[in-house]
Amino acid sequence: MKKMLALAATATVAATLSFAPAANAAEVTLKGIAGWPKNFALTPDFLRFIEEANKRGKGHFKIVHIGGPEIAKAPAQSKGFKSGLYDLMYTAASYHRGVVPEVDALSATQLRPWDARKNGAMAALDAALTKRLDGILLSQTATSVSFILYLRDKPKLGPDGMISLKGFKMRSVPVYDGFLKELGATTITVQVPEIYNALERGLVDGFAFPEMWTRGLGWAKFVKYRIYPTFYQLEPSVFISNKALKKLSKKGQEIMIQAGKDWERISYDYWKPLVAKERDILAKEFGQQEVTMTGEAAKKYINLANTVPIERLKKVDTPEAKMLSKLYHGQ
Repeated sequence: MKKMLALAATATVAATLSFAPAANAAEVTLKGIAGWPKNFALTPDFLRFIEEANKRGKGHFKIVHIGGPEIAKAPAQSKGFKSGLYDLMYTAASYHRGVVPEVDALSATQLRPWDARKNGAMAALDAALTKRLDGILLSQTATSVSFILYLRDKPKLGPDGMISLKGFKMRSVPVYDGFLKELGATTITVQVPEIYNALERGLVDGFAFPEMWTRGLGWAKFVKYRIYPTFYQLEPSVFISNKALKKLSKKGQEIMIQAGKDWERISYDYWKPLVAKERDILAKEFGQQEVTMTGEAAKKYINLANTVPIERLKKVDTPEAKMLSKLYHGQ
């Protein structure tokens, strides 16, 4: 534990040293890119953050949203971020797992970002991000939105209270493919733009997806059951480069960091009632029913969902990864 605490302290010191006062105290313009188009459901969260941060940082900095995937595809944006083409990057942390494998810490946890800051987990993650991307996680957003399973038909429950997906064809991606197979499903790779057609044609019987946005995508009419408890939490995050922070005055750095911390709660509180409202709409307007596991079955279900990212992080041989496994996953 002493080594873990020392690592957290080292990460914090390293981050602090990165925030050296800028020689020029004039207002600094910073470029921000998003992993999604402007009309994507999550991008407005970034735009609202920019508005709030700019209001607080007037005279010190001004963030300008320069665009999204039309500039660089989401998984490739980390390269431009590291080289200084843009100063802030709003994206799913998991998109950049190939560059920063330690971000798997965020994929299998429901630890809120403010609690991760308190227990040293965020400091360890920032240490890994600084090493690999020369930046830090400024703000983790929309963490009140989690994933659930959406199904066309009602699943059976085993004697232990666990659902069975035997006979179901499920749309899948690598992070939860093993989870769905453990539940008995046959998994099929389908890109997001193709999910509607796959549902319409009966190629898939269900999918894992966040608690929001299935109505807008037209998928809700194919779903009759939603499975609880939720698993994971969304991890769209605002990253800022250390190069960008060095451009700011000491006061500008303080304002920026505090704006990022505050936005974590603001974003959480913004999305939480929308999730509850969506749940109500799906029940009333689409007739969707909920299947909810409880007790040991619920624990087993969540543990299965978390298996892949937890095991992947354990294989990352860095001191930061070891600390993240402990603080985010309790491993």
